[in-house]
Amino acid sequence: MSKKYLPKQTKNDYNKSKGNVMKTLKIAFFDTKSHERDIFNKIATRIAEETAEETAEETAEETAEETAEETAGFKFKLDFFSDHLNMTTVEVCAGHDAICIFANDQITLQIATRLSELGIKLIALRSVGYNNVDIKACSSVGINVVHVDEYSPHATAEYAVALLQTLNRKIHSAYIRTRDKDFRTEEYVGTEIYGKTVGIVGAGKVGKIAAKIFCGYGARVLLNATHPNSEFSRNIGAEYVNLTEIFRNSDIVMLFCPLVNETRNIINENCISLMKKGVFIVNTGRTSLIDSNALLDALKTGRVKGVAFDIFEEDKQNLYGDEWSDKPIQNEDFEQFLKVPNALITYHQAYLTSENLTHVAEVTLENIYNVLTKKQCKNIIYS
Repeated sequence: MSKKYLPKQTKNDYNKSKGNVMKTLKIAFFDTKSHERDIFNKIATRIAEETAEETAEETAEETAEETAEETAGFKFKLDFFSDHLNMTTVEVCAGHDAICIFANDQITLQIATRLSELGIKLIALRSVGYNNVDIKACSSVGINVVHVDEYSPHATAEYAVALLQTLNRKIHSAYIRTRDKDFRTEEYVGTEIYGKTVGIVGAGKVGKIAAKIFCGYGARVLLNATHPNSEFSRNIGAEYVNLTEIFRNSDIVMLFCPLVNETRNIINENCISLMKKGVFIVNTGRTSLIDSNALLDALKTGRVKGVAFDIFEEDKQNLYGDEWSDKPIQNEDFEQFLKVPNALITYHQAYLTSENLTHVAEVTLENIYNVLTKKQCKNIIYS
């Protein structure tokens, strides 16, 4: 985090709080992976050092005689656990000021109550979504909840295009075949994106970046968004149209819209019937944007040439888990898509870049610092 993101104290604020400054912010992290731990530790050290420098500079004139310890500000103490948060693992939260969770850690009223009893003041999500947290329950027991405002739109847009090209040119299959010294290529005829029509459903931050990428390929780009930006479309040579026009004219349909009531099953049997035969569909959002049964039928008949997902969130049993390989998957749709050769599924990788993980760590730790030191935080979730 650069210094410009760090909340500043005035001299008066510092003098009022002196003696009550929290020297160590203790945070328990759940469902963590090694790559997250390394980045969080690195960012935590950097933030503490930068804040200490700023605090020392701002108080130097009035407190030149203070010791380094008195002007040191604070430090983070991060404790990482690979387990999910539940009524058993919640007990390790004792002695911490805050906890940090990911998308598969469920916060119920029972867990929120126990967290409060253990002295937890804050729940920090290192994710954008927070449907796994009972916000009202947390509020009722005096616990604040914060989240990451957004992932890097570049990470998701670039990954979506990578999924498309992997699906189109069958790179994943060719890699395995070549590794096995099988050099047949008859099944690997793809298509060029140049000259094709790409429909972007959900032309927000991610969709706009994807649109620019496809314009770079030389494709015709059609956009659909709740709030069209005519200046943007004019600058890149794209066009805003309604969904019907996108479905009728696109060779490639890219979904970047959020899952709300209006977008649930936005791709359904009627929409698919409008599409060109041989269309590609790529979805890095929620799977419920698509009617699974209608899509499976279209894949089998060839109306849809291929589909790519980055997540299948209906598989709650294994979402973001490490234990999926030794337990049967209970979701029938997921099983069907895994068996279809023209369906490509990855498991929530779109956000996984070093730049984005650094951003998530910075925002998460900034959120924690701001709330626990009683400063303004723009990412608090209110019930």
